[in-house]
Amino acid sequence: MDANVMPAASPVRPSDPRVILGSVLLVVVAAAATIRTTPAMLAVLAFVCGWHALATARPGSTVRALGHVVPFALVIVALNTVLVPGEPIATLGGHRVASREGLHDGIFFALRLAVMLMAVSVLISGTAPESLARGVHDLVRRISPRAAEKVALFVFLSMGFVPLFIDEIARIRVAQSFRGGEFSGGFVRRAGSVRAWLVPVLMSAVHRSGQLALAVELRQIPARLVRTIEVPRARAADAVLLLATVVLVVAASWSR
Repeated sequence: MDANVMPAASPVRPSDPRVILGSVLLVVVAAAATIRTTPAMLAVLAFVCGWHALATARPGSTVRALGHVVPFALVIVALNTVLVPGEPIATLGGHRVASREGLHDGIFFALRLAVMLMAVSVLISGTAPESLARGVHDLVRRISPRAAEKVALFVFLSMGFVPLFIDEIARIRVAQSFRGGEFSGGFVRRAGSVRAWLVPVLMSAVHRSGQLALAVELRQIPARLVRTIEVPRARAADAVLLLATVVLVVAASWSR
């Protein structure tokens, strides 16, 4: 992905990949370890969604990203409601089939999943692979210059492979639909159709990864990567983002 196709920098859109990466890591770690209440997790989700809309400059993409999370969230809520013991909110033949505690836990874990996935989506959608690799290199080189080049290359390849993999999934689904594969309908039908595209996608991913590795070697990207990208520079918007993230995470972590 070329950095030129990313949203242009503006006074209100953070641009320093080091700040974005640090903020995403802070949110993910806090969601997984320190935030304990549903209202606090909901507040962090609202912040991340607003951040996603700002970083991508396309609010519609934020809605679509949330839409992809909803099915997983519903499964988490349903499983917790049924499996976690507690005060019954629904019974069948005198036996508990759903509990209030399970419903509360399910909502909390669903929000946690949404926060993590939306934060990662911000990292993928709001930064170019090249700039993120340079930002990671700039952070790691202070500890180990040799490791910094390897980590930067890993980040560059990982980020660059994501859009290729998504395009490949879309291409294979279209091809399989022309061959009679059905990808619409209820959850059971969709689950049954997975085998029609999962194996081709995995085989294509292996093939694409080989092509990507060959291209990287021929273009000598490991030697040129961090020397051909402009060094990231923090701006006022980056400082505001980092400060807002820290304040929100601390407040959410102390919320009881």
